[in-house]
Amino acid sequence: MTFLLLLFSSATGAAIDEAWGPELGSTIVDQLETVDQDGNRQSFDTLVGTKGLAIVFLRSLDWCRYCKAQVKELDMRVNDFTTRGIRLVTLSYDPVATLKPFYLKHLEYLTLLSDPQSRVVTKFGILNKRQKPGSRGFGIPHPGIIVIDTQGLVRAKFAEKSYRKRPQIDTVLAAIDNLGL
Repeated sequence: MTFLLLLFSSATGAAIDEAWGPELGSTIVDQLETVDQDGNRQSFDTLVGTKGLAIVFLRSLDWCRYCKAQVKELDMRVNDFTTRGIRLVTLSYDPVATLKPFYLKHLEYLTLLSDPQSRVVTKFGILNKRQKPGSRGFGIPHPGIIVIDTQGLVRAKFAEKSYRKRPQIDTVLAAIDNLGL
């Protein structure tokens, strides 16, 4: 089994801390229990595509302009993932009451997952601990993308040092192609 780790920093070109997120090859099936923008319960089994799942972790679609721009771009590229058998979803700490209006106004295809208590973010090990309890950002993840195969194994992960930069979609798609999922 081949695993690929791509953690980029656009500013420096250097790899960031490989400890970001779950270890490659680890299983996450029981760690993904949440609801979507419509309030429907979701789990790994309800979300995974025929070859896998790509989860994009976001800070907030309420106040993060970088997240909003990323999600709009991702919505236009959903088919690029779907044709590869990969289901593309996002996850943020935003409640359904925030996600649903954003979806209705700006999106057509992308599934938005709500994790208001940051349980999934914490289980994935990407909680931004610089945000203090009571602050607007408490509970946000360090943004990035995790690709998981149909068995629930983490196959690739992508992140940037700065929350202002996001992994390039074409880089993620090329890695999925190289994984042979």
